[in-house]
Amino acid sequence: MYDSLRFYDGANTGAQVTSVCGTARSGRMFVSSGPAALLRLTSDYSIQQAGFTMRYIMTKTDDHGGCGTATTLTATTNTVQYITNKQWPDSYDENSLCRWTITSSSGGKVSMTILFSDMLSGEECYSDTLEIFDGSSRTDPSLTQGYFCDSRGTFPSRSSMTFVTSGTQAFIRFRSIASGWRRHGFFLSFVDVQGAVTTTQAPTTTTTQPPNEVCSSGTVQLTANNDTQLIQSPSYPIFYSPNMLCSWLITAPTGALIQLKVIDSYLEDTDGCVGDYVHIHDGSNADSAVIATYCGEISSSVNSTSNRLYIQFRTDGSVGQRGFQLEYTVLYDYSTPSCAPPAGVTNLEANATAQYFESPNYPDNYNSSSTFYWLIHNPSDTGYIRLEVEDSRIEADPYCTYDKVTVYRGPCTTYPILSSFCGVEKPTVTQYTGSYVLVVFTTDATADFRGFRIKYYVTTEVEKTSTFWRDVALIAGATIAGIAAVAIIVGLAVAAKKGKLPGMKSSGPKKRRLSVSSLSSSSSSSDESDKESSNKRKRPKTALRSKTKVRLPPVKSAKVETLPKVSIKGQSKLPPIAKK
Repeated sequence: MYDSLRFYDGANTGAQVTSVCGTARSGRMFVSSGPAALLRLTSDYSIQQAGFTMRYIMTKTDDHGGCGTATTLTATTNTVQYITNKQWPDSYDENSLCRWTITSSSGGKVSMTILFSDMLSGEECYSDTLEIFDGSSRTDPSLTQGYFCDSRGTFPSRSSMTFVTSGTQAFIRFRSIASGWRRHGFFLSFVDVQGAVTTTQAPTTTTTQPPNEVCSSGTVQLTANNDTQLIQSPSYPIFYSPNMLCSWLITAPTGALIQLKVIDSYLEDTDGCVGDYVHIHDGSNADSAVIATYCGEISSSVNSTSNRLYIQFRTDGSVGQRGFQLEYTVLYDYSTPSCAPPAGVTNLEANATAQYFESPNYPDNYNSSSTFYWLIHNPSDTGYIRLEVEDSRIEADPYCTYDKVTVYRGPCTTYPILSSFCGVEKPTVTQYTGSYVLVVFTTDATADFRGFRIKYYVTTEVEKTSTFWRDVALIAGATIAGIAAVAIIVGLAVAAKKGKLPGMKSSGPKKRRLSVSSLSSSSSSSDESDKESSNKRKRPKTALRSKTKVRLPPVKSAKVETLPKVSIKGQSKLPPIAKK
């Protein structure tokens, strides 16, 4: 009803048709019954999607035997021949063993290419396996470096599917077991090469590749002119290799821009482009602002904002894909970049003379619930754009969540932010990596204030205290202060534990305090126990226990006769003890 892709099993729309729409599973396979097939894509006027990508091959139904009994084949130089499993392209039989021995007819080498594979794959090939050996038996070295078992969803999992013998013979072995899964198998071509290749991998061409197609130890330097030139991934359209880092720097004449168009691209598709990706930097190196990141299937084009464009292509250690082909040329049009806001933009041109722009109604209050844009361009391609805020009275907030001014490092809001301020801040901002600066002023529906006045000009001087280094200094200072504070706190805690703080008495055994209630409720045995334990405690040192001897005055002797007599008037009488 909406968008669909139709497969016709023949040369016209009258043939049997199979339709696909929505999201089809990766590796879905369609096989024609004859030598022709028709594909037809239809779309309506509503929603657009990414579309599809497809691989197609010519297939043969002759499997050259080999299943049950080993088969010997001869490779020739003029004819490409094919090997498939039995029942190809239908599902192969389970519990089968197929073997082929291929011999070069010229005494050269045998080159084999796996054109398609659909087996039960996994981290280990535990069910269906294909092996290619550099010789006439399984005891010879393995060209596939063990088992090969790509499914149609993972094929090809290697950067090269071509294997070349070091001698005149190759041995191929295919094994399937009863797994309960129905697969199509493999499709392989072989041909005789007359001793020109000396590697067990894909043959390498002896022709010199253009410098913009090869990854080197450094950045490839390219010059843009009025002619259309190409950049392509290594070996394009053959699958690129893993673990690569390639970079190109395109330089246009002074005063010109660079236009980059994507002609074809198919990279590994991952969330966030964490696998294989292409970065387009608006400048001369990888530190310049990233204006585009590509992975999967890419189709967008970009323009530089200066006369330099830096391209970086990185691959991880997993699967390879077809790669990309880019087209670049010189652009002399200084019209507003297409990514800039389409309406309400005030275009300004910066030069060495100081100029100014202000918030609407300045110095009266600005409007609420509004967004304003200023796009500043430096057409000279020399120097840096510098902004100096001379006056600022904007609604204040620690995080500038209400009214604020944002400065972008390029012509669009997709570029990195150079600075953002509100309140009474008056920063100085310098654009070092491009010829455009976008200033955006946003206001909410609440309070309105005087606004701002900003001076802008082109300078060749580097700001002495840039925002970046000021931030680094603040972070470093805060870190050092935090470490010092922690050290002081730890030192105080250790000193307090040892009783070595100034004015702090030595911590002896603490006296036990008893409440009145506990004294009244304690028993005599507990009192004696408390006395015993208190007697065992070490008494504090006093002057009498010190080593210094204290002389007391002598006691005068007294005579007994001189002692006063004490008269006892009465005796205390005890009550009589009653006899029981």
